[in-house]
Amino acid sequence: MQVFKTYFKLMKKKSTALILYGIMFIAITLFVTFFVLGDNSKEFSISRVPVLLINNDGENEFVEAFTSYLEGYVKFIDIEDSEGARKDALFYHEVSYILTIPKGFTDGFLAGDEIMLIKEIQPYKMEAVQSVDSAIDNYLNMARIYISHNTEYNITELIDFLRMNPVSETEVIIDSGKKKALDAAEFNIYFFNYLGYIMIVCFILGVSTVMMSFHSLEIRRRQFASPVSSRRFNLQLILANLMFVLVYLVIFIVVGYLTNPFRKLDFGLVLIWVNALIFALVVLCISYLVGITVKGKNAVQALSTALSLGLAFLSGMFVPQEFLGTAVIRAASFLPSYWYVKANNTIGRLSNYSIKNLLPVIQYMAVQIGFVAVLLALILVVAKRKRQVAT
Repeated sequence: MQVFKTYFKLMKKKSTALILYGIMFIAITLFVTFFVLGDNSKEFSISRVPVLLINNDGENEFVEAFTSYLEGYVKFIDIEDSEGARKDALFYHEVSYILTIPKGFTDGFLAGDEIMLIKEIQPYKMEAVQSVDSAIDNYLNMARIYISHNTEYNITELIDFLRMNPVSETEVIIDSGKKKALDAAEFNIYFFNYLGYIMIVCFILGVSTVMMSFHSLEIRRRQFASPVSSRRFNLQLILANLMFVLVYLVIFIVVGYLTNPFRKLDFGLVLIWVNALIFALVVLCISYLVGITVKGKNAVQALSTALSLGLAFLSGMFVPQEFLGTAVIRAASFLPSYWYVKANNTIGRLSNYSIKNLLPVIQYMAVQIGFVAVLLALILVVAKRKRQVAT
């Protein structure tokens, strides 16, 4: 196992950088944990949900009565009426819910038509979203019942009825166990999305540098003259790469589990681990390909920075995918990191692990496996050409 041992001797030279990136990532994790704990200190405080209301239906009695009713549940926030300002308000947590009343809503609703209100939400504030949804549904359902039983009515009578007959409210009881599960899922989304960036940096920095050493022209020619066959040589390299990736990944899986203040081992967490393993194989293939094609160590370091930041920003590791533009999402869909993040986000929001709900997750993982297959094909082609040059 001489090749196997040599691999880790070379990897040891990069241990300082790998450890520094690991420490940086753990520091980020603890920083996120601090804010998660800070948010949970307000678990039992009563606060109104910050909502941006966009009224495209104009001022009328029904809309005025409806918004007055909502003031008992939400706090209306004034934001500049532009798409960029709305996305910024959601991203920076200025609002949790954007409610748009479309043009013609009042006339259509009173006529019995199905005209839907439009909402944009913060993906990680589901409790707040559900409370606003419940308040809206209760009010509109009560209005529909009145309209269906009173064919001859005017808008004033409807509003007086809704005002004099309080809309039934749904009592929300926060179960501590369920709350922890939700918070644990949110923490796991953040942790493993950021872990994707760290894996890209460290694997390219470590694996690519080592593979570049093993696939230099001089080393390849010496290998042909050595008693170690090409098959054993490549097999030991594959095993060494897999060992490095698995050890590195397991370390951060354990760190992620221990630093999660609401840790809970469930099927969702196992799925996220599987998704991280698949993505680790994708990054390993990318690193391997970089290592056998790039000739200079400075080029490897430059690629490590460029690829990690590019894939992270485009795929939603740093900025949630909900806030990325349409053009960015379209471009990111050609990257494996996009599907990794998308799978994490989907798993973290699952409450029921039925086959129907798991199907999108399986598809996202399958796309990543497809990238592994394509990258392996490219590696085989490049490696074959390297062998031909060496001989």
